[in-house]
Amino acid sequence: MHEFANRTPVLRTDDENKDPVDRGADSPSTSKDGTPKSRRLLGASNDSTPKSSATNSVTPKRANSKSTPKTASKNAKSSSSPTNTPKSRKSLTASGKKGSASKRKPVKQENGVKPKLKRARLEEDSGEEDWMESDPLESEEEDVSSGDDYEPKKDESDLEESYNDDVESEGEVTTPSEDDGSGLDSPVKKTPRRAQRTPAKAPATPKTPSSSLAQSVSRNPSEWLHLSYEFLKEPKDLSGKKIGDADYDPSTLHVPNSFKNSLTPGVRQWWELKSRHFDTVLFFKVGKFYELYHMDAVIGVENLGLTYMKGDWAHSGFPEVALQRNMEALIQKGYKCARVEQTETPSMMEQRCKTSGKSSKFDKVVRREICNVSSKGLQLCGADAVPGSSYCLALFSKERRFGVCLVDSTVGRFHIGEFEDDHQLSSLRTLISRFAPVEAILERSISADVKRIVEAIGAIIDQPAKNKFLSAEKALTLIREGDYFKGNEYPQALKGLIAENDPLMSTPRAGCELAVAALASIVGRLQEALILEDVLTMVEFETIEFKFEGGKGDYLPKIMIMDSVALTNLEIFENSVGTSEGSLISTINFCSTAFGLRHLKKWLLGPSCVSEEIESRWDAVGELMENFSLLKTLQERLKKLPDMDKMLARIHSLSLKKTDHPDSRAILYSDDVYSKRKIEDFCNVLDGFREAQAICKLVRDKDLKSSLLRDLTHLTTEGGHFPDVKEALNYFDKAFDKTKALKDGKIVPAPGVDEEFDEAQRRVAEVKDSLDEHLQQQMKHFGTSKISYTGTGRTAYQIEVPESVAGKATEDHTLEGHKKGFKRYYTRRGKSLCDEMIKAEEMRDAVSKDLMRRIFHAFDEKRPLWKKVIECLSNLDCLMSLALYGNNAGGSVCRPKINHESQKAIIRIVNGCHPCLLKKLGEDKLIANDFTLGTVEEGRCDGSSVALLTGPNMGGKSTLMRQVGLLVVMAQLGAWVPAEEMEFSLVDRIFTRLGASDHITLGESTFLVEMLETSAVFKHATKHSLVLLDELGRGTSTNDGASLAYAVLAELSKSNRRTLFSTHYHDLAKDIQGVYLGHMACVVENDEDVVFLYKFVPGNCEKSFGFNVARLAGLPQRIVTMGLQRAKELEEQSDLLQRFVKFMSL
Repeated sequence: MHEFANRTPVLRTDDENKDPVDRGADSPSTSKDGTPKSRRLLGASNDSTPKSSATNSVTPKRANSKSTPKTASKNAKSSSSPTNTPKSRKSLTASGKKGSASKRKPVKQENGVKPKLKRARLEEDSGEEDWMESDPLESEEEDVSSGDDYEPKKDESDLEESYNDDVESEGEVTTPSEDDGSGLDSPVKKTPRRAQRTPAKAPATPKTPSSSLAQSVSRNPSEWLHLSYEFLKEPKDLSGKKIGDADYDPSTLHVPNSFKNSLTPGVRQWWELKSRHFDTVLFFKVGKFYELYHMDAVIGVENLGLTYMKGDWAHSGFPEVALQRNMEALIQKGYKCARVEQTETPSMMEQRCKTSGKSSKFDKVVRREICNVSSKGLQLCGADAVPGSSYCLALFSKERRFGVCLVDSTVGRFHIGEFEDDHQLSSLRTLISRFAPVEAILERSISADVKRIVEAIGAIIDQPAKNKFLSAEKALTLIREGDYFKGNEYPQALKGLIAENDPLMSTPRAGCELAVAALASIVGRLQEALILEDVLTMVEFETIEFKFEGGKGDYLPKIMIMDSVALTNLEIFENSVGTSEGSLISTINFCSTAFGLRHLKKWLLGPSCVSEEIESRWDAVGELMENFSLLKTLQERLKKLPDMDKMLARIHSLSLKKTDHPDSRAILYSDDVYSKRKIEDFCNVLDGFREAQAICKLVRDKDLKSSLLRDLTHLTTEGGHFPDVKEALNYFDKAFDKTKALKDGKIVPAPGVDEEFDEAQRRVAEVKDSLDEHLQQQMKHFGTSKISYTGTGRTAYQIEVPESVAGKATEDHTLEGHKKGFKRYYTRRGKSLCDEMIKAEEMRDAVSKDLMRRIFHAFDEKRPLWKKVIECLSNLDCLMSLALYGNNAGGSVCRPKINHESQKAIIRIVNGCHPCLLKKLGEDKLIANDFTLGTVEEGRCDGSSVALLTGPNMGGKSTLMRQVGLLVVMAQLGAWVPAEEMEFSLVDRIFTRLGASDHITLGESTFLVEMLETSAVFKHATKHSLVLLDELGRGTSTNDGASLAYAVLAELSKSNRRTLFSTHYHDLAKDIQGVYLGHMACVVENDEDVVFLYKFVPGNCEKSFGFNVARLAGLPQRIVTMGLQRAKELEEQSDLLQRFVKFMSL
């Protein structure tokens, strides 16, 4: 059976079990006499009988907003016995447990009319207890139309608390049944309750319902009825293809028409959406709640801690305001989620049916549309967005040529390129390591090797059917016709992919076809997710440079090349078990902002090779380290800033005028909550930029000497790089009243900010003045000041005249009505002014609805200014992080020195420490080491560029090699390093072969991995490179391994490339010139008892003392002794052989 179908539950088709999606939208919410109808929910049988009880009573149904007092009174009298209701929340708390004898107070009646029941909890001082007469899911029409009986809480937590109060009551509630328009007449319907509360936060792992009721309604997934449907047992896609067929599309599902025709309108609507998005969890809007049904409900229960509604079909849900958190939780678990909104009200539905002339059964359901589809790699920045980058990769290939497009939709940033790769796919591996995409779109024809490389980083793989890919021509045409760059020139990175001789800008440039195909794939997915405009209009395109060669001759590239092997072996971002603990980033990361950390990672992916840039960073870091109090103050203030980079993208999205987007039609009940959240985010960003100004002023006032710090914090008007945003911030500070906007959830611009709004306000004021003047004229005419305006809406501004003077009315006065002591008139002038006022107010209201977006748009137009501020702050945060590391390194640090004079590339480190171990262990417990290559140092190096490192197992060889590599990375990053002294020539690339590892998932053995990593050295290493090779040849036989190690070492010594080569083949360097011998010192007692000194000293180590390691590992002594004896025998045999060979050569 299909994997997605197996995960979850299904619907009944018989009329006795209507689906919970159908909330009565196919019929009016009230019967002909105006009384409210009971709701039809999942498993609510149309012919059910009343649930037996001691009192044989029923619970009153909530009065519909359209019901009259007379009707409500009639309903109240129809109950012949006292109301039997569940306990209130207050009594539950008092008793300490559910099921106590305490009873809920009966509903207080006024003049025989029962009060409306609200979803929001009643205030404690109101004298009434909070309770819920029915399930928290209203009928579809009630939810949409009866907003007068729903009062949203002030914040999200209150709204969720009221929802949780609702779902806490146990048992079923029986309600009087009315004619529901279905043609079925049943005296009583059973309305199921939710089993238990929705957790305040989504748990990291699925929760098991603990209450007895929750257990009673839980289901074994194998019992859900959808598993019995034939079309889910052997699913087909919409084109009729089965699993295993060529071009089968798992994102769609064929649902038979006979099945859909047997459903109610709401159920059919859900299945039609599901059939087109079978691989997507649908958050289906029903009134004020998002509901999950069937297979989606099971996912929600298992991953979000939601609980099933009672009934035979899987069904769960949560309040509107909890959407962002719950959707984000599923997305981070790898699910694709769609937000389905109601885009019309029942009254709009009725009008549509009348206008179109269609009134079939399936037309009578409110329209719903998918407004957004989000996945881990394709989503907009939300309130709960993760702080890191979330790239989606599209990859196309032809043999070993690749076209790639990566997008981080949370900030609207594209990276595009095309390249030819080697047999080892080195460039592709490095690309994947650098960007670490969380989602990847691949062709189904992609090679298994490429797929394994992408899978190895844990990315979600999507291999759509061919018809799901957008062609290059269509994508480029879509970009052109969409005018996403607002008449401006195409970004250079995009323009460079398009043929120059094509005026329509729809033909890929020769040699860029694969890159454009990858871009087209991303564009298609963004369009499907309904966020294409949001992302493209950020206009951030960069070309990926696939230059992995180092410098030639004396030339150095601008940045050091950090390939995937170096990033892994040096543990730059992750350790060997896949966590950040003990990695370089975790050691030096003291960033205060999320955007600063992202920038630091960018630095680590390409440390600088420009000496002036490195020197300026060292200056800045040193000066910040000296000004400790300033550093701490800056850190505290930066920590208060939001993720301004992603917030800019969010505001940009909110600033777009999307008239054709489904979101523009969505009916939202918590719109005031969302509006307040948007305004709060906007105000936080404004405050953030004002704080950024203040932070830079703090640095300026210190008059620091560092040219880099001065550039980052001094205003552009003063010769620096920091833009002067004071005027722009003052504009938005005066544009509207922040306090009032946050309180009311809407922005009212100050005069002069929005011309269209000012004009609308002016017109309203003009008509108001004319109405006031007209009223004064009428007072003068009737000779009394007791005349006033009355009426509302289109009958507003009638003049109300005392009967005592009404006789003065003329033919110009039309009588409109009267009340005791007064008569109401319209004059021709008054009626005309009333109509003018209605038009003026409608125009003002129409403008007001768009005010927030227009304010955001005005802010977004200055995005280059804000981006420059963020860039300066990011660099400052990185420098502060390196300075804070220097003050908290666990030991002393020094400023390195770049050697420009030596003809040979050198490295000289005095008392250097492994930065990650130093921070963890401290200076007292870590042994510092000297290391030199390429220069003569008495007792340290003879000037050789290659050092052969030997020593006992566990003696610290690999640690020393990583230490050398990490100190070089840190130095070129701009950090001060944990050493007494460090001098070096700049490094263009670090080649590493560290540790014994295979790539099982890639089909690569230990020895193959060794050879691949070593072959890269001879292909790409230059005289500026640093080579670190650890125990080369261990993955094969001793003879083969030793021979290969010898050949590699000999070649490296000839090329004078800086190399640190560790081995257990102790005689390796006897016949090779230009190799410096060193080893990790130890003290040997009783032949195999070794004390490690962890000190690098000159000379060769004759033995590896492997038996000592075996003993330390707990290997039985008899085995260690046996092995030791056998080693001695082999040693003696080898010695005899060597003597014989020497004798025969005489």
